[in-house]
Amino acid sequence: MPLRAPSIAPRAPSAALARRASRVSRARRRAARPAAANDDALGAFLPRRRPRRRADDDAKRADDDANERRATDDAATSTSTSIAASTFVRAYDDDDAPRDARRETRRKERDAYVARKRAREARKHACEYVVVVEGGADVRAVRNKAGFTSERAKVVAVRHRGAFRRRPNGEMEVKRERMDEIEELSVKYDAPIVVLFDCDTAGRQLRNAFLRRFPDAAHAFMGTRVSSAKEDGKWHARGNVGVEHGEGEDIARAIADARRADRDRAVFTREALAEWGLVADADADADVWADFGGVVQRRRLVGEYLGVGDCDGRQLLRQMNLFFTEDEAREAIEALPKRGEPVPPKMTDGRADRARAGARDLDDFTALGFDPTAYVPPGRAPRGFE
Repeated sequence: MPLRAPSIAPRAPSAALARRASRVSRARRRAARPAAANDDALGAFLPRRRPRRRADDDAKRADDDANERRATDDAATSTSTSIAASTFVRAYDDDDAPRDARRETRRKERDAYVARKRAREARKHACEYVVVVEGGADVRAVRNKAGFTSERAKVVAVRHRGAFRRRPNGEMEVKRERMDEIEELSVKYDAPIVVLFDCDTAGRQLRNAFLRRFPDAAHAFMGTRVSSAKEDGKWHARGNVGVEHGEGEDIARAIADARRADRDRAVFTREALAEWGLVADADADADVWADFGGVVQRRRLVGEYLGVGDCDGRQLLRQMNLFFTEDEAREAIEALPKRGEPVPPKMTDGRADRARAGARDLDDFTALGFDPTAYVPPGRAPRGFE
């Protein structure tokens, strides 16, 4: 069978091709149409291109506007200035005066601050000590009698606002807040702490409290021979012990001779105290010193001479090893009464003053006939309790 050529059917034009052909035909008809002098009269729509804006034109327009505004402002300013020139001059003069006054005030404040700062630094370098005493009378004595002014030393009383109190066991102590204030003063003025308390039991207990809190503090001592009232006063009887009763030279000398405690020192022993007649371990030893006033009175006199008050044997030994030299101890021993000489009376404190009114002096052991605080060797009963 003979082959026949395939028949190809004509394809219908697509929509895109139809639109393109329509645009081409319209363009051809428009080109073939005769030109008219006035297209608007013929009703033809001819697209017109908007003129292009340039940056130079915008800048020029902005400059023109600025120049116009500047000219307007200059005209207004010149007009107002010509009308009220004198008023503006007076206003400027009035503004300058407060400004100068403020500058002068700031300058004075700055100079005053610098002066206070220099004075504070001078006081800091001039402060020699932070002296701690018991009460306000002691503060006045240190400042007025001894000449330790507020610039030279800071004198602090531990009894300030109830900081000084007695513990339930009878010992005296200082509250922690007051201790902190004293430490802050020492750090602020870079000055050492000097403790100066009365020569009595309360003073010794307070000294021990400061010894625990401030191990590096210096301790000043005033014996009863230089710190006792010479006559009766409004608040104290004759013989009352206190720093306020001392003379200015004695107070200044005590502060100048203040010394630190040496906990590791063991120069004095109990055997040495027994040799000096300050302690007695047996009745025979106590009888030996009976003609010299007795062991109890001799120990009391030594404590009063050194400035630690009346102590028992252990307390006196501890205080001597902490603070005193052999020469000072020997001087105190030499001041004791010799054989047959009268024993000086007890230098009184507040409790002894009350004893004059009929109260019993608990520190007086003469009525007992023995010292209840004396050392008792192991295996032996105290005297009076055999």
